Amino acid sequence: MAIEIKYNNLDELVYNKVKEMILEKQLKPGQQIIQEELAKKMGVSRTPLRRALSQLVNEHLVKVMPRGGTYVREFSKEEMIAIFEMREVLEGLACRKAALVVSKNRLNLLKDLYKRAMKPANKGDWTAYKKADEKFHSFLIGASRIDLLREMVKSFHILSNSYTHGLIRPPQETFPEHMAIIEALKDHDPDLSGKLMMEHTRKSIRVLEEKFYRYGNRK
Repeated sequence: MAIEIKYNNLDELVYNKVKEMILEKQLKPGQQIIQEELAKKMGVSRTPLRRALSQLVNEHLVKVMPRGGTYVREFSKEEMIAIFEMREVLEGLACRKAALVVSKNRLNLLKDLYKRAMKPANKGDWTAYKKADEKFHSFLIGASRIDLLREMVKSFHILSNSYTHGLIRPPQETFPEHMAIIEALKDHDPDLSGKLMMEHTRKSIRVLEEKFYRYGNRK
């Protein structure tokens, strides 16, 4: 039993590390993953690495080509925009559900977190704001109290963050939108909360579309 737990822990560690490398662009979109080299670099055998890659294939972060070879998944502009469009609908629904049960005290904490994060953001450091944004969206997904919805939204967040690193628009632009969403949630208004969240995501979609139109994309 102890050996099995040890291996399970190793599998999880390898999976989390490879996923982190993809999200942090240490393994870049379109890059081939040479399993023997990566396993050696991580100091593990190929067995836990193969299991980790298999899981990441299911999460659409890695793909296996028909003629062999494992690659970091690369998304076309159409695919990435579609991911955000699905986030728009799902997060709007999550926000509506959360508005019915959400704690005002927790929302006030998130509001203060955003306000504190705006100080360094106004000086060009978006790190704290990005973390506040991740906590806010994670909280809303959990507050919806629907496991299937939570898993679906989480999956799309991972995919979109693998491309954008989480922030598409500057904090100065999104901060008032977040404050409005929080106030609607505090009022327990599901219709307004969902509407504001969908509008918030839709604005980011427009920025993505403009970016793709102006600069093109990998595919």
